[in-house]
Amino acid sequence: MKKRNIMTSLSVAALSLSLLSGVAVSADSMGHMHDMSSMKMEKKTTKKSTKKSTKKSSMKMAKKSAKKTTVKKSTMKMTKKSSNKMNMKHSMMSGMMMDGLEMNMNSKLPKGLKKATHAKFHVGQKVTLKAKHMEGMYNAKATVAGVYKTDLYEIDFMPTNGGKMVKNHKWVVSSELKAKGALKAGKKVTVLADHMYDMKGAKGKIVKVHKGPAYVVTFKDTKTKMVMKNHKWLTQQELKAIK
Repeated sequence: MKKRNIMTSLSVAALSLSLLSGVAVSADSMGHMHDMSSMKMEKKTTKKSTKKSTKKSSMKMAKKSAKKTTVKKSTMKMTKKSSNKMNMKHSMMSGMMMDGLEMNMNSKLPKGLKKATHAKFHVGQKVTLKAKHMEGMYNAKATVAGVYKTDLYEIDFMPTNGGKMVKNHKWVVSSELKAKGALKAGKKVTVLADHMYDMKGAKGKIVKVHKGPAYVVTFKDTKTKMVMKNHKWLTQQELKAIK
């Protein structure tokens, strides 16, 4: 009996040790699993933080880029405006404008044209201008510098500087146009006149033909007070005698 009780006690002790060992192993496993879970959570958190950081960084970069683009565009606009103002200022200082182009202030009387002998106004006569070809011309006081027996032509032409098409320019005469055949409305021409810069050599077409005589005048601009010497051209209807 004593022997059997001892064996039973040993068996119970062994079973208890086994159970305790299992619990310890289970606890270790649970601890290990908890550690693994914590590591995964930390990785996820780190990834999320990295993504947020990257997103914020990208947004900042995008904002900076947008600001730079805005500043660049603004600078370009300011540069263009400044350039345009400088060009306008230069034109006002250096000469007068007509149809968006600067007038040639050193114009001379034409050579080889037949002088008109029965014109209403004569060379040296004082007149008032009734034309509105350019700002400062209407009602300006002028002196007739030349009168010629030739027709006048209203034209459209493309300036040689690549600017906008000049529409209904008044006037040029037949010797200032190069074309095949008779000069008439709709005829394509090459402009030989140099009344304005970027006009000579321009391609264009005749819009209207007006019967002569054609007048050259010297006048004082009513706006700038500048004197335009030997301005070409005016029709007889665009002049009014000063009584």
